[in-house]
Amino acid sequence: MTRFAGYGPPRTERGRSQAYGPPPWHLAGRALALWFLLADPAEARRHVPALVGMADDPIVRARFWDLAHDSGLPERLAPGEPLPTRVAEAVVAFPVTYGEVTGDFTAHMYADDPVYTAFGREAMGWPLKHGRIVVGGSGSALEQGARVSADLERDGHKLMSATLTLTDPLPENERPSGLPRWLTMKLVPRADRRGDAVEQLVQTGPERLEWGPIWRAQGELYFADAPNDELSFLAPREIVAAQYWSAVDLSVGYGRILADEGAGS
Repeated sequence: MTRFAGYGPPRTERGRSQAYGPPPWHLAGRALALWFLLADPAEARRHVPALVGMADDPIVRARFWDLAHDSGLPERLAPGEPLPTRVAEAVVAFPVTYGEVTGDFTAHMYADDPVYTAFGREAMGWPLKHGRIVVGGSGSALEQGARVSADLERDGHKLMSATLTLTDPLPENERPSGLPRWLTMKLVPRADRRGDAVEQLVQTGPERLEWGPIWRAQGELYFADAPNDELSFLAPREIVAAQYWSAVDLSVGYGRILADEGAGS
């Protein structure tokens, strides 16, 4: 296939049929973030592989993203043209360590754009599933008492909802420094029998991250039971913190393979 061009499938000689292009992916929009303690701390280990370290009572992260992106194909855009494709995403992740690497292990991830889902699963190994995600509120000026909400539904079942009531701008000295690390197990099942052709611990994340106003908030988070999902087992006992990122602009670069279990050998 060396004569074929392109990054994501399908590949042809011309290469213009590819569903998505290579990193970096440019994304811009907003985000809701909540940090919480589990009602049952022992539940965390049922969602995180044994090869990474984690506290006995971890502070779990839930986040909703409302973004536009370029599908990794900026050459298809005219200069100054806005990012063409919308995606909303819901994520639940756990703080972990692997050697000297610290980051959030992405255990559950949902999105509503098939191109983004294909890129995330095939290239990065993110455990993306399709969901219907709606992010609303904060259409007016950012101010104390303004509300932002987000909901995730899948297969007709409401799985996750969050509501933020803005309290005050995040002080400058509390703004994030450095870039987040996202860890995940990239799993590609075999085609010829049960088992995995690929089983890798992968570190991904933004290679560039810029943000506008960030507000602290009072947060509410709810997970509902559904027959094909496990979010309800992650019920919170306490919301530790909540933030509304009103404007984010980031580029997601290539990942780094931290461990390769060699399942395809």
